[in-house]
Amino acid sequence: MTQTSPDTDSAAARHSVRAHRRPPSLAVTACFEFALTTAMLFTVVTAARWMAGPGSPFSELLATQQSRLVVMGLLVGSVVTAVLGPSMRRETAGHLNPAVSIGLWLLRVFPGRAVLPFVVAQLAGSVCGVALARLVWGDAAAAVGDAALAPGPGWGAGAVFLAEAGSMAVIMLVVAWFGTRPALLRRLPPVVGGCVAAVIIFLGPLSGGGGNPARQLGPALVSGTTGLLWVYLLAPVAGSLVAGAVRALVRRRR
Repeated sequence: MTQTSPDTDSAAARHSVRAHRRPPSLAVTACFEFALTTAMLFTVVTAARWMAGPGSPFSELLATQQSRLVVMGLLVGSVVTAVLGPSMRRETAGHLNPAVSIGLWLLRVFPGRAVLPFVVAQLAGSVCGVALARLVWGDAAAAVGDAALAPGPGWGAGAVFLAEAGSMAVIMLVVAWFGTRPALLRRLPPVVGGCVAAVIIFLGPLSGGGGNPARQLGPALVSGTTGLLWVYLLAPVAGSLVAGAVRALVRRRR
C-alpha cells in the first residue's frame, strides 16, 4: 500500500480547496472595480498635482510635457500590472476600463450580464477618485486641470477618435493573443501594463493618450473640460468593437 507524506497530503488539500472555491459574486467584483478605479484616478490626479502643480518640488525636474508623460505612463502601467496579476488569480477582474470589459465580452471571455455593472462601477469610480483628489489637494489639483486629457495642437475630434480607438483595438488584440495561449497567460499583466504605458507616453502629446473612458470622465466632469468628452468615451469602445470583429473573423476562417 502506497503511503503519502504529510506535505503531499497538505498540498492535495490546498489544491482541493482551490478547486472547490467559488469565484466572487458579481456584486463583490463590481465593488472591487469601483474601489480600484477610484484608487487609480486618485493616483493619477495626485501624480499630476505633484509633477506640475504649484509648490511642487518636482516641477523643475519634470519641466517638459514629455518627461511628465513618461513618469505618468510608467506609473499607470505599473498600477495596471500590479492590479491585473492578483485579480486574474483571484478572479476579481481588475479591468479598470469600460472598454476592456466590453472588449472581453466581445471576445467571449467575460459574461454579458457583468458588463453593465462593471461599466457603471468603473465610471462611478472615476468620478469619485477625482472628486476625492480635489478634496485632498484643493486648488493644487484644479491648477493641473484635475489631470483631464487634451489633444495636441492641430488634433481635432476625428484624429483623436482614430488614435484612441486604434490604441484600444491593439491592446484588445494583444489581450486576445496572450489570453488564448496558456503558456503566455502569466505574461499578460506586464504586457498590458506596458501597452498602457506606451499609449500614454507616445500618444499623450497627440491625442491625449487615454484609451480608457474612465480615465477621462472624472477629470472632465470635475474640471469642467467636457469639450471632447464624447470622443474619449466612445473611441475606446469603438476600438474594442473593432478588435472583437477582427477576432471573430479570424475564428471563422480557422
